[in-house]
Amino acid sequence: MRSELARLRENLDAIMVYVTHGQVEAMTLTDKIVVLQAGRVEQVGSPLEFYHHPANLFVVGFIASPRMNFFKSLVIGADGGRVTVEATGVRLTVPAIAAAACPGTEVTLGSRPEALRPNPAGPLARELWLAERLGGLTLLHVAFAGGEPEVVQIEGSDQTKAHAPIRLTVDGTTSHAFDASGQVLLALGRYPLAA
Repeated sequence: MRSELARLRENLDAIMVYVTHGQVEAMTLTDKIVVLQAGRVEQVGSPLEFYHHPANLFVVGFIASPRMNFFKSLVIGADGGRVTVEATGVRLTVPAIAAAACPGTEVTLGSRPEALRPNPAGPLARELWLAERLGGLTLLHVAFAGGEPEVVQIEGSDQTKAHAPIRLTVDGTTSHAFDASGQVLLALGRYPLAA
């Protein structure tokens, strides 16, 4: 049905408004998405802007399959368009407005599954409890003491066995810091927000 709707839109060369709760439909059938919550516009942008630059945790919850990984973090430094946070004993620098968070502020670090990577020298030690082998990609579910299991997305031919120890690194450049109200600590020019 999605492909038929996409073909119809292209053939009619018309502006169409499509209302859905389905993330896949929103991401694949549109040029522009408007996410609403209780009648309030949370963010307006292209599908990839939503994916790479979410405005807040509500938007992350809508555009998230597999879901984003979250880590309770503490701001330890801020400089220009970057904020350094410490999460689970690891320091990361993420794009953010430095003035939005001063050292000592608690934030939530959000990292997409593809931002976590197996690395024998990585600072995060975990245990793999489930590997979902989906052909072209594999989802590794790793145990995290005191929190939700983390999901790591890697290429499909990985042969890591369940219950094996695994070490991970996190790409800070594609991660996000969210304040106590759930709003992203916006880095200037990252994406357009609705008024």
